[in-house]
Amino acid sequence: MKLNNHKKVSFLISGSGSNLLKILKKNHINKDFKVITIISNNNISTKIKSYVGKFYKDVLVKEYQKTLQKENFNNTDIIFSVGYMKVIEKRIINNFDVINLHPSILPNYKGLMTQKRMLINNEKYYGFTIHKVSPELDDGQIISNKTKKINTKNESELMKKHKSLEHQFVYKQLVNYLFN
Repeated sequence: MKLNNHKKVSFLISGSGSNLLKILKKNHINKDFKVITIISNNNISTKIKSYVGKFYKDVLVKEYQKTLQKENFNNTDIIFSVGYMKVIEKRIINNFDVINLHPSILPNYKGLMTQKRMLINNEKYYGFTIHKVSPELDDGQIISNKTKKINTKNESELMKKHKSLEHQFVYKQLVNYLFN
């Protein structure tokens, strides 16, 4: 088994978790890191719970968590916020290596509704950024990003293209971070 000296990663989500599911599936094949915890402030999709139950039986899964508890991250090297829509408490940021997937090319478009704002401002490129989490919203050190040319004026079409870009590259960029 390839996991002996690999990093231990916990995940935070709020939505359907499509990026997380892609990450879990790729990691199940490649075994680049060990998954410790998956926490959501909402419901975790049946797809994720089923996949975790089948292939990640020892992972702690917690739904409807109003606040993050340090003890849920025991033995965690890195916490990856993948679509987690709450501010992460300073006591977590100060005690763990926390990174975030943000749906824009930071430092532009911090916060919510990034695609809508990009279209309103006639931006030429869209993309995502993985950055260190700091006490300031979407303001931590940039680890990596990926960009692509905008070729639509339709917000829902741009959101689909954006999600596809994330699905294609987030796992690789996470693994690059873990090994560097």
